[in-house]
Amino acid sequence: MEKRKFGNKLKLPSVVQIKHQILLRWLKDQKQVEKAEVQAARG
Repeated sequence: MEKRKFGNKLKLPSVVQIKHQILLRWLKDQKQVEKAEVQAARG
């Protein structure tokens, strides 16, 4: 078996895609936080 350090490049997502995924996850978490706060205020 040959091991190449620079032979094959790994396909990585672009910085824009990574930031977009982080933003979507953050917004999803924010929605859950807001729901919890509303339920706490009612309860």
